[in-house]
Amino acid sequence: MKIDDRVKQFLGIEHYSSYVEDYFELSNVRSSIYLSCVIILLELWMIISAVVRHLTGSSRRTPEWLFKHLTSYVVLLAAGLIMLIYALLYIKNKKKVKKAGGIIYALFSVIAIGFGIYISYLDYVKGEQFITLITMSISVFCFIIWRPIHTISFLTVAFLVFVSICHKVIPASYATKVNLFIIWIALLMSAISAYHQKIKEAHKDERLEANNNLLLKLSISDEVTGISNMTYFRGQIIELLKNKKIDFTKKIFLFLDIEHFKYYNDKYGFWEGNNFLKNFAQLVEKTFSGSIVAHFSNDNFVIFTDDDGIQEKLDVLRKEIVNPDFEIKMSLKTGAYRPESRDCLPVIACDHARYACYSIKKHYDHDYCEYDSSMAKDFYRKQYIINNLDVAIENEYIKVYYQPVIDAASGNLCGAEALARWNDPTYGFLSPADFIETLEEYHMIHKLDMFVVRRVCRDLAEAKEKHNRIVPVSLNFSRLDFEYIDLAQEVEKNVSEHKIDKGCIHVEITESALTENNEGLQTSLRELRSSGHSLWLDDFGSGYSGLNILKEYDFDMMKIDMKFLSNFDSNEKAKTLLKNIVILAKELGMKTLSEGVETEEAREFLKSIGCEHMQGYLFGRPMPVEELVAKIQSGVYHIA
Repeated sequence: MKIDDRVKQFLGIEHYSSYVEDYFELSNVRSSIYLSCVIILLELWMIISAVVRHLTGSSRRTPEWLFKHLTSYVVLLAAGLIMLIYALLYIKNKKKVKKAGGIIYALFSVIAIGFGIYISYLDYVKGEQFITLITMSISVFCFIIWRPIHTISFLTVAFLVFVSICHKVIPASYATKVNLFIIWIALLMSAISAYHQKIKEAHKDERLEANNNLLLKLSISDEVTGISNMTYFRGQIIELLKNKKIDFTKKIFLFLDIEHFKYYNDKYGFWEGNNFLKNFAQLVEKTFSGSIVAHFSNDNFVIFTDDDGIQEKLDVLRKEIVNPDFEIKMSLKTGAYRPESRDCLPVIACDHARYACYSIKKHYDHDYCEYDSSMAKDFYRKQYIINNLDVAIENEYIKVYYQPVIDAASGNLCGAEALARWNDPTYGFLSPADFIETLEEYHMIHKLDMFVVRRVCRDLAEAKEKHNRIVPVSLNFSRLDFEYIDLAQEVEKNVSEHKIDKGCIHVEITESALTENNEGLQTSLRELRSSGHSLWLDDFGSGYSGLNILKEYDFDMMKIDMKFLSNFDSNEKAKTLLKNIVILAKELGMKTLSEGVETEEAREFLKSIGCEHMQGYLFGRPMPVEELVAKIQSGVYHIA
């Protein structure tokens, strides 16, 4: 620190923050309450005492003396009253009286020191000590905290004035001057020490306050966007709904989803992505002023607001999202939920609004949807699926069915696809599309898929023990399986445990689950293929990147999506596409399997173009393992 800065710091002429200024003011206010009360009581006692003594004749004072002293007492008493009133008003409403504080303290100090000089002068003339000046100086400079520069200036002037007045009447002795100088030094040291002690306390409290504010902000605000987090959001809404003055029927929960924001992040980086979210969050707060707004997660926000003017406000947000200057084309989807009672839980309400939002994610022409009774049924069914998956697996409400795969050339059974079926005691038969999609959405699909792996391995092991002929079984896997578990290792563990030939387990993964640059997924698939498992590409032609996928991955079998066989008889383009897909697969070293074969005409055509395997209702629907075994034994199916 520079010398100039140290001098400024010592003299108290440095700049203070508003917090330190307020800290000093409040400290002086509290001290002045005690000081003014003592002054008021003391002066009242002095006034009463002087009057009583004069009236009773116990004190021989002239009327002139009595008038001067009573006037001095009253003036100091009035100064004390003014300072007390100011202090009380400041505590009650400091903003309105704060500017008057400096004037009042200065006025009180001048009156108090003037009183001390006057009374001590009278005592000095009579040959007595100047106790009153010392008392008043202590009161002014030690109870009220002044900047050192003010203390030095004011106290020095006061003592010089006192010495000058006294010296004119009775020249001060050397001892008197020394005593006054020592008292002056002692008062200065005490006042300056009190100031520096107080400034340290102020800075310490300021840092503590800043830390507390930071912790408070972190506890109620979101780190990325700076707006409320979900904990604070939920607490605020619970308190709001308790208020009987609030008409909850006119309130609504909104769930906002910025579509394709992931691509914005990928292109511009997370730093720019976070800046975008922060700016958007501020726009949401501004647009929905007076509402409760929070960052839900990632590119999602939630709002609890009045239900009027919603579309106009959402249009303001959409204009920010659908910006022609952005290379990434984003959009804003909104789900809404109206609370049905004051007991509505914010967690459930946000889930409902989110569910409504996600129900329109694949509909480009819909950007707003409210949660209704039909969605409620779907929502509770999804919640049931999530909550009861483990129970369904344990109690075998979920079973593995097998759909035959036929060799096109011979018509013999050459394999089967393992499919999960859920027959629930509450909901009855649950559609695979419902529970598989739900489990993928909530990232629980790996539990189901690993159950299928274990059950298929067990069924194959039992067939082997009974010396029944077995066929390879293909199993479907989700992209999420590769993210949440070490799939290659889990499959190998079950195959080894049941002593199953690796060639009996084929691994299927859909085209839509693959991406060009997923190194982890590519590594796992390579491990499975190199260890002896056949790798199948499922639903080829259902997505938009099939050819790129063929370039990046190595497959043994291509399963052609059943959509190619819809309207087969009347659609010549479908035949041309199927023929060329089979040719492409052969040139890439893959065999082909067509799904959805339901007619003899389709079967004959596929056989004519060289498709090696077929699957569909023409050959059999998915069935329990017992039924498949019985049909093999009865000769319905001949094993190739």
